[in-house]
Amino acid sequence: MNILDFKFQECVGTIVEHDKEYTGTKHVKYKTKLKLVSNNKITKEKLACCYMIVVNGEIKKIGQTSGEGGLDSCMAFYGGAGMDDPSITRFGINALMRKELDLGNKIEIYFQYDRPHEYTFMGALGPVTKEVLMNAKDIEEDCLSHYVNVNESFPEWNFQEDGEKKSMPTWIKEEYAAYVNARKGKK
Repeated sequence: MNILDFKFQECVGTIVEHDKEYTGTKHVKYKTKLKLVSNNKITKEKLACCYMIVVNGEIKKIGQTSGEGGLDSCMAFYGGAGMDDPSITRFGINALMRKELDLGNKIEIYFQYDRPHEYTFMGALGPVTKEVLMNAKDIEEDCLSHYVNVNESFPEWNFQEDGEKKSMPTWIKEEYAAYVNARKGKK
């Protein structure tokens, strides 16, 4: 599905290889991280957001975040996989992005978001007003639902949501197992 099929997604940058090489002593899969290059300061804000990883205009993954550091932090989480102790999903998304970059493809990050809202509730001694975020999962679920309704399947890289229907590729599972063993000092 093309990103143009989503009306409210905004392109915030591209994924590239970082120019700074790893200098530590632990075993790593890659010498450099992947990073989001963006001129949009909003990517650093704590927002409820749904992001899409898009390759040459095609949506590959739909996810969500509302963490500190915003979308930048979320993309750094993916970008550092293979240089730390990642889950297989994070490792796999990193490997898939690297494969696309090696093929000369353009990886863009799109997102839509909701800012914190003022909310008043009855506290212990009276009304209390706080800034709260909506649940980013709700935005993600809406976007995934639209995608699935049109395509009758989840995006190609949404392995967790697709359950048994779409498994992580075998080559990623094998590379992940080898990486984990090498990190532990096993052969």
